[in-house]
Amino acid sequence: MKKLMMVFLIGILLIGLTACGNETGERDVKLKFKNSVFMGDSITEGFAINEILPQERVIAGAGATAGFTYDDMGALVEKKPDKVFIMLGSDDMLMPVDDPQELFRNDLTKLIAKIKEELPDSEIYLQSITPVTQEALKQEPRYKRIAEYNELLKELAGKLSVNYVDIGALAKENPALFAEDGIHFQKEFYQLWLKILSESF
Repeated sequence: MKKLMMVFLIGILLIGLTACGNETGERDVKLKFKNSVFMGDSITEGFAINEILPQERVIAGAGATAGFTYDDMGALVEKKPDKVFIMLGSDDMLMPVDDPQELFRNDLTKLIAKIKEELPDSEIYLQSITPVTQEALKQEPRYKRIAEYNELLKELAGKLSVNYVDIGALAKENPALFAEDGIHFQKEFYQLWLKILSESF
């Protein structure tokens, strides 16, 4: 009986230590972003909504495009971030213009140039647009251009001398972490996302 009790207590202790270790690891990852800012649309906004990052570290909202985000430059400059993580494009490709991709290219180039001008010491990270599920693609066929836009993002990252991080692969590896709409993500995905980014610098 004593042996069983001892085994039980050791098991409880190990579970507690593992949980504590996970929490410490997540805290350490978050600390790496204490002076970073995340810019983007409602997908990026999930960092604040899910309380993964403080609201003041996130400049994002539904419908945000590269053009609209340019208007947030004042808020970004005030924060004086060491690093700026940008994920845009999901809403840009839905813009009702003749050539949304060319508009995106021009607007994003302008945005990055402005960040470099106003915050010359900040590192800029362009992130790939995350994929959507097949159901979401049926609802909005224009999302089939995500891969094409990601190629553009890679090209611009090289041309403008900024960093590029592929987040799409993480989404494909974790299909169970999509939200019901097949576009946004559950809280657990943001924790993995932050970990991937923390390994990129």
